[in-house]
Amino acid sequence: MILGCEMVLGYVLGRVFIPYFRRIKTGKFDFYIGDRFAKDGSEPKFGGVVIMLCVIFGIVTGVIFYDSQAVLSFENGEFSRRVFIALGGVLMLTAIGLSEDYVKEKKLGIGMKPLYKICMEYLICLGVCVGLRYCGGVQTAVLMPFHLGYVQFGRLFYPLFPLFMTVGINMVKIHDCAGGKTDTGTDGLCAVTALIFSAGLSSGLAAGAGSDAAQLFAVCTMGAAGGFLFWGCSPAKLYLGESGALALGGLMTMAVLLSGEYFVFLLAGAAVVVDGACGLLQYIVFKIRKKLLMKGYTLHEHLQKKGHGDHSVIGIFAVMSVAGAAAAIAFLIYSGKFFI
Repeated sequence: MILGCEMVLGYVLGRVFIPYFRRIKTGKFDFYIGDRFAKDGSEPKFGGVVIMLCVIFGIVTGVIFYDSQAVLSFENGEFSRRVFIALGGVLMLTAIGLSEDYVKEKKLGIGMKPLYKICMEYLICLGVCVGLRYCGGVQTAVLMPFHLGYVQFGRLFYPLFPLFMTVGINMVKIHDCAGGKTDTGTDGLCAVTALIFSAGLSSGLAAGAGSDAAQLFAVCTMGAAGGFLFWGCSPAKLYLGESGALALGGLMTMAVLLSGEYFVFLLAGAAVVVDGACGLLQYIVFKIRKKLLMKGYTLHEHLQKKGHGDHSVIGIFAVMSVAGAAAAIAFLIYSGKFFI
């Protein structure tokens, strides 16, 4: 029910907000958004607004159905506390992205220095981890595959895992478009990847009797990504922007944090990890040899410049994501057999 309602809400919100977002970019207001299957250069960013409104609707609805008393009183609502702390972290990440989108769209500025943004993202992730510690705790041991058992981090988990989350969030940003430039992105790619990631995580947690809070986050992310794709799939009438990329990155990493199965990010997020790793490799090779390893900064940009269209690139990464999601489901079922 939540999934279907979010997708309908995403379509409605896009239809309502696109004219207002476009006015920020162009200075002109018109309720007619133009041909859905053609670009005219007026397509705005701010996709994070649509995504987060859908997610808020889904999470509040889910919490009400799960534990209606926890909405009114936080005294015994551990589930609600965990969900709302994680949601608060995602909202703060989205707020950073919205400020960046506004500066770049309205004022044509370059925005905040990357180092400052990364530090803010890290502090938000650290705050969420510490907050969850006092609301039922977090899993500080990482289960490894191939019967390797758990690696216990103890107190080191709290400074280290927020760093992992920050890297994951920025990988999602690069997967959307490097440097925030929409011409280096593939319309709808990041939302499709997030949708498949969330479907795999949700299914795996259900099969392996995982965290209810993580399942709710995964389902809400899936619905929000699906709703956004009505307007964000190629040719896009609304771009994710930095707000949308930070929102999706935050939702994906927060769901993994709530699940306690941290290795699953590398599996379900295989497409994001591969794209980010290719971007890092390109950067290292260029710094050392002053030569480009690929035609684009990321793998999806390289494929575009090799002549693949948006839908072809999305198809390639969707196959990669489905394979990773299947591996994540298998890993989560396997993890249900282990106990610390």
